[in-house]
Amino acid sequence: MPIERKTDLRVLKTKNAIKETFEEMVCEMDASDITIKELADRAMIHRKTFYLHYTCIEALYEDMLAELAESYYEAIDQIPADAPFTESNRVFFTFMAAQEPYMEKIVYSASYREFADKFFMSMLRHNRSRYNPYAKFTPEEQNIINTFLGVSSCNIYRQWIADNKKIPLDSLIELSGQLFMNGVSSIL
Repeated sequence: MPIERKTDLRVLKTKNAIKETFEEMVCEMDASDITIKELADRAMIHRKTFYLHYTCIEALYEDMLAELAESYYEAIDQIPADAPFTESNRVFFTFMAAQEPYMEKIVYSASYREFADKFFMSMLRHNRSRYNPYAKFTPEEQNIINTFLGVSSCNIYRQWIADNKKIPLDSLIELSGQLFMNGVSSIL
């Protein structure tokens, strides 16, 4: 019978303190301003304790975004793999609109763009691993299609944030779905 290992409560508390402090710092400053020293001071841990959990600050970013990606995978996996694109679009925007302010800043702010783009590409790869409606195209053509869909979705979401979410979410989902499926001529 396999032995079940429990994670030490102190380890969980420390990781939670690191992540909560990180979330606060993301809301307050640019990526280049976040240091391990300041994060450790704010989380009330020693710098060496940080290194017990993460090799560098970028590893913390990647861990946080991997957790969010897993949440997205759970959300998108609730719909059939071959659901119409408009349904995937709805899940994407609904999921993103429900994120905490720190995630909005990671997605929106230019200083975090590298991390956000990796996050969005992992979402797209997951969607394509479930179902690839573009399989009849060459790999290069698929790259173009997926870049168009991925970058457009990201930038529409970023613009929605920049506009202070003045368009209701349902209207954003409908408009973006219409643009993706039929182009600009469909709304003129």
